[in-house]
Amino acid sequence: MEQAIEWLAAEKRDSENLAMLVDRDDYWLNSEYASWTSDPDDPEAKAERERRKRAGIKPPPLPILPPIACRGPAEMAAAAADFVARRQELNPPEPAKPRLADMVGQWQTG
Repeated sequence: MEQAIEWLAAEKRDSENLAMLVDRDDYWLNSEYASWTSDPDDPEAKAERERRKRAGIKPPPLPILPPIACRGPAEMAAAAADFVARRQELNPPEPAKPRLADMVGQWQTG
């Protein structure tokens, strides 16, 4: 019986390791595809890079991989929660939307 429990634990571990490999392979393929199909000289791409630079947005030190592999419901819920939490740690706060009353005060009237 003890051997069966050890076997089930090893099977669960191996299954999660395989799922993590699928997540990484998917991330790599999507990154490669983006580099193959994007034009670094595109004016929109340049403008977006400049906007991110002005806003101080930097990429994370390590990639944050979304869980895309098939997992059990409990494992998938935990992986998704971890992904969302790590993404929120890196997202800069949204700039406050200026109010019209504040903008009117900045205009010069003559």
